Amino acid sequence: MKMQAFAGRSGEKVLLYVAIAVFSVAAVWLASFIPNADWYGTFDAAGRGIFQGHSPYEQPLYANPPWAVLILLPFVVLPPPLARGLVLVTTLLSWMYIAWRFRAPKLAFIALLLSPTAIGALLAANLDAFAMLGIVLPPAVGLLLLMIKPQIGTGVAIYYLFQSWRERGAKGLLQTFSPLLLVAGISALLFPVWISRMQSSPEIIWNRSIFPVGIPVGIFLLWLAIRRQNILLALASTPFLSPYLTFYTYLVVQIGLLDPTVEKVIRRDILQIILCVLLWVIMITFRL
Repeated sequence: MKMQAFAGRSGEKVLLYVAIAVFSVAAVWLASFIPNADWYGTFDAAGRGIFQGHSPYEQPLYANPPWAVLILLPFVVLPPPLARGLVLVTTLLSWMYIAWRFRAPKLAFIALLLSPTAIGALLAANLDAFAMLGIVLPPAVGLLLLMIKPQIGTGVAIYYLFQSWRERGAKGLLQTFSPLLLVAGISALLFPVWISRMQSSPEIIWNRSIFPVGIPVGIFLLWLAIRRQNILLALASTPFLSPYLTFYTYLVVQIGLLDPTVEKVIRRDILQIILCVLLWVIMITFRL
């Protein structure tokens, strides 16, 4: 009887794994048909060029740090449509993991997914979701991900600056920031074009920053994050401090507000529903 029960459980596990595999393949295939703004024109070409001995900066719109190419390589070994589909599925899974990690209510997460910022991020197929994953990694490693998009990671970097000094002083600062500084320094030497491209003015037509008007909001959220030792609030602060970002980058604020401490002021599901509706009104009114 025990052997039969064990065999039954093993069979159920195999069926579950097969179902997950089939669903994953189907999801990637279906996602490959969804249009995108950034993947084919910039990231796919930059990643594939590496295998041909080309610099990613031969793509005129590629302005991310050189180490961001490492994120692209696992995707570009696939045919372009499947690579784009896998990026979309991975983006969704990244958001789901962050929401699960911080115990976000299901309704709050659904409202977030239905917002124009989330839909815009999926259609853009940029690297935002990969940068956000830096908050669930050890600081020294997480900063390497967060800073592939400074308009996402700068607030968290400042947060880590205070946290590292508070916990371990100068030694803590060195341990936390030395990998990022080392990699950035080597990258600047090998690819000086990266620095000049970061300093160049981006296309103003895509800029949806409210800088400098949003600075007080960003500083308040960052102060609150440092005071309460809350990394999600630090994440939410960055878009208000950035002079350049696209409309869908404000998804970072929504994800930051999935933090459980928000419940002290308002239920997270209600807040996310309000944000979803508000963002749709803003997008439609101003044709963003």
